[in-house]
Amino acid sequence: MKKLRTLHTNVTINASKEKVWDSLFTRFGEAHLYNPSLDGSHFSVGIKGEVGCERQCSLDAKTKVVERITQAEELKKFTVNIIGGNMPMIDTMVVELELKPLSSKQTTVLLTANYNTTPAFMGGLVKGMMISKFDDMLIGLKYFLETGKAVSKQTYKPISKMYQQMQPNQSFQCTTN
Repeated sequence: MKKLRTLHTNVTINASKEKVWDSLFTRFGEAHLYNPSLDGSHFSVGIKGEVGCERQCSLDAKTKVVERITQAEELKKFTVNIIGGNMPMIDTMVVELELKPLSSKQTTVLLTANYNTTPAFMGGLVKGMMISKFDDMLIGLKYFLETGKAVSKQTYKPISKMYQQMQPNQSFQCTTN
């Protein structure tokens, strides 16, 4: 078995852990609402908000990925495995999303991804790109939950610029009035 590489990233969202959990876990198939890397996503198998449910995400017209929730501790963390699709160079990927409430209205989302690539030597090169895509997803989630507005490839660039200017723990609600 190939050695798995690991990456970590996180974001603090001004929303309750229940609201964050609802978007990430219960509405698992609706990742296109906050992930600017996706052209679309939808539930494909199983019951929404349960271990075993699957979604298909379209990165573009040709590239798709199928993901399944394999484990969950309600309102705490869950694990997603990539089980299919045609994403270049990714052989195996398991992502854990953990929610750490800081208060009743603020939650940090910790993302840990374990992966390997084919060919194996591409793992280091892919890591930077993957961290960037996961950061974009988490920033998009923060924006979506704090403003109620969906994120897309077309709308993300100014959102990212706003985020870079924000103080730690600042809300997008304060910057978009």
